[in-house]
Amino acid sequence: MKKAEQMRQAVQQWKESGLTQKAYCEKIGVKRTTFANWVGRSKEKAAGGFIAVTPQVKPVSESIELIYPNGVRLKINATHISVLSDLIRIF
Repeated sequence: MKKAEQMRQAVQQWKESGLTQKAYCEKIGVKRTTFANWVGRSKEKAAGGFIAVTPQVKPVSESIELIYPNGVRLKINATHISVLSDLIRIF
């Protein structure tokens, strides 16, 4: 097992153990400063990825009205957001 994998596994086991970092480090024979560094690295690793998000968007109304500065008004079905996007870019 690679050192990085051992580090991640130790951090995960510590989180599940309910022990303080000091107590866990004494148990596994690792300096607390070294272990604190591992914990920091594991947080960086976790924060560095992307998480898939599925938006739960419901239209506020059945139609959306777009009003241009020149007074032109367009009313379109709220389910056609791509059309609305195209109309906004036109201006």
